[in-house]
Amino acid sequence: MKKKMFLILSLFVLLALACNLSTVSPTQSPGGAPQGNGNPSGGNPSNPQPGKTPPANPVSINEGLTSLNSYQMTINYKSTGPDPAESSIMTVEMQRSQDQDARFTHFTQSSVKKGDAKPSTSDSNIYQIGNDECDGSGSDWTWATQLPNQTEMNGLVQNMISLTPLIDNPTFVAAETVNGIPSNHFTFKISGIGAKSGAAVNADQGDYWLAVDGQYIVKYSLVLETSMGPSVDVIHQEVSIDLTQANQPVNIVFPQNCLDASKVTPTP
Repeated sequence: MKKKMFLILSLFVLLALACNLSTVSPTQSPGGAPQGNGNPSGGNPSNPQPGKTPPANPVSINEGLTSLNSYQMTINYKSTGPDPAESSIMTVEMQRSQDQDARFTHFTQSSVKKGDAKPSTSDSNIYQIGNDECDGSGSDWTWATQLPNQTEMNGLVQNMISLTPLIDNPTFVAAETVNGIPSNHFTFKISGIGAKSGAAVNADQGDYWLAVDGQYIVKYSLVLETSMGPSVDVIHQEVSIDLTQANQPVNIVFPQNCLDASKVTPTP
């Protein structure tokens, strides 16, 4: 049950990134598929010719991550309002090493409701190495060994969720190196926000960086704030994505809690 709740909450964060608003305009030039395993150091880069704007359309998060041998990615979602006493923060941290056939996911969530004496928090960890999997937090950990075809099918299900964060009418800024990866920097603003609700738009700023080689998202941030009047019913939201350690060594090992759980859990 804990694992299912973790996956539901993680999916919620990813869906929050996608939103239900317009993505890149169809008139924008589409980005190419990842090449050279998304090597940050080069290999068939999609640099534009001088005077030409580079493609602004990213590949999906899944497609971009699949092109890398290893990575770390952190996704943050923060929300406050409309009651200033209420807020929510969700963070998903992911590590992946194809060489180890391993991945680690850490999910944290904290929310504050009006009248609560303290925040409500949750913390979950999932380690997957080969066919072995361990999840838990604190002193509560479980271990399972899957059949090879179970592992394969679970991987296919995960790859079905192919999302791209919200982007609207981007403007090219400059070629920059972010997290050690040659990237193209774009900015954007969400068009039409507040039109349906009549809300005032206090903040509307988006930035993202696409890898020159592979068109995957290296860094992304979006800050939105609306209100129904001066300092009234203010809703503030922030989303960020940060990709680091792309194709750099990532060492994923089971912690001692998992090893202890493996000794008391029967294997199939």
